[in-house]
Amino acid sequence: MGNDSLLNSLRQERDRFLAFAFCRADLLLELSENHEIVFVSGATQAICGRSVKELIGISIRDLVLPEEKPIVENLLSGMTDGTRPDPMDIRFISRSGKIQSLSLTGYFVQDLENHYFLSCKIPPTIIATSPKSTRLAAGEVVHDSVSFGKTVAEHLKTNPDDKLTFIELEDYEDFSQKFDKDTQQELSETINSYLRSSSYMANSAASFGNGKYGLISHPDIDIDKLTDDISRQVKTTDPEGVGLKIEKASIALADSGISGGNAAQALSFMIQQFAHDHNENFNLKDLAHSLPEILARIKKTAERIIKITQGSDFTIVFQPIVNLKTRVIHHYEVLARINDETGSPQGFIRSAEDLNLIKSFDLAVCRKAIEWIHDNPSTDYVRSIAVNISAASIGDANFIKQLIPLLSALKTKPEALLFEITESTKIPDPVIANESMQALRNLGHKVCLDDFGVGEASLQYLRQFQIDVLKIDGSYIRDALQDETSTHILQAIADLCRKLNTQTVAEMVEDEETTQLLVNCNVDYGQGYFFGRPNSDIRFFEE
Repeated sequence: MGNDSLLNSLRQERDRFLAFAFCRADLLLELSENHEIVFVSGATQAICGRSVKELIGISIRDLVLPEEKPIVENLLSGMTDGTRPDPMDIRFISRSGKIQSLSLTGYFVQDLENHYFLSCKIPPTIIATSPKSTRLAAGEVVHDSVSFGKTVAEHLKTNPDDKLTFIELEDYEDFSQKFDKDTQQELSETINSYLRSSSYMANSAASFGNGKYGLISHPDIDIDKLTDDISRQVKTTDPEGVGLKIEKASIALADSGISGGNAAQALSFMIQQFAHDHNENFNLKDLAHSLPEILARIKKTAERIIKITQGSDFTIVFQPIVNLKTRVIHHYEVLARINDETGSPQGFIRSAEDLNLIKSFDLAVCRKAIEWIHDNPSTDYVRSIAVNISAASIGDANFIKQLIPLLSALKTKPEALLFEITESTKIPDPVIANESMQALRNLGHKVCLDDFGVGEASLQYLRQFQIDVLKIDGSYIRDALQDETSTHILQAIADLCRKLNTQTVAEMVEDEETTQLLVNCNVDYGQGYFFGRPNSDIRFFEE
């Protein structure tokens, strides 16, 4: 065979291997021992904004975002022992500033001059449920508590030996206030980069805010080294050189003794409990040493919620909502009271939401409210009552399908039942939520958006949803008498709602002075102890 034939044959073999490689990749890279590009093929212009010639000799570190550099270094160093790493999502940045995530894996070949051979593929986008601007996270692949719970449950179905780790930087919120916003963001991005570099595929890390984090990782990942790296970075950032104490705890599903749906439910619950601020029932020391007891407690909590829901083992009480100008009762809010508890069932509701059992409980409350309307007619008084529906319920298509048949009993008097959408948890699908709200409104039921002003998406929800009533969170009302800014905000909210043909309700009205302030701000209705505490007998208010 002549030289030309040999070269042609070698080129064909090369092209054949490249063709096979491109079946799984959008970009192929060969790096020198110093991590500089010596060969590249694929969508170089689209991804990097450079030609092949321009990329030769450039370090791969210069093609990725600054916070991704530790992840790239971690990926490459892990290959030198002959290991082919699982794909990691790395964000590349082009010459024009365009950011493109690539899923990287590869192989280190010592016999070929210690070169690295990388396969890069554009991955499917992973999006957390909360808006990117509200997360203390760098990039779309860092989860919030809700999306992380789903990711963990799915991941551990097929990877039971992998670890779920919780990390908490104590007093992080107060600590971060020492710095300006740029320094806070830089520290947050650095911490997230460390987490992602240790997480499965670099897209299984979560930031819950206030120094709380989670990640899924392989069993051999050194969590102590990870937290030491984070601790060192925090200490370096601290102008006093002190840093913060870090707590951590890891579990493996294979060691937990749970499986299937119970595992998904328990893990999701643990994640939500950890993400909550100031939760006395959940701490990392307990998790590290008493997993079976925690799981037993979760199971017991779930069983209790199911029992109460199925047996309607709760009562309803009523609190009046009053026209602030005329002092006439407009309607009543229905509040649930668990039979074996005293006071507000806030803990019960939160646990039901975290365990994904709130939809059944919301339906049970609706059934009881509808039965009450049927059993308590009045010719002397207008009896309109409002029931609470969790954001998790209204954003679930199956919930509204189950609710609407129950409302047929009220088709001749739909004004007797209103619905308040509470924002104690995030709405999973705003499109479905709005469709559900409009389905209720089309049947003649008014819809109120509760807790306005405290949720991350309040203004966004007001733009997305057509509603009849807006309930302003009590924190604004409580502070209004002493804080002129809160008063201006109340006035602005009331004016905006008036233009949107939406009525307003103020919570936590405790005295006449507050009532007059709300009247001056053009708020329509008020609710609070000044007008009446919750009572199981509605005639108490009518008489």
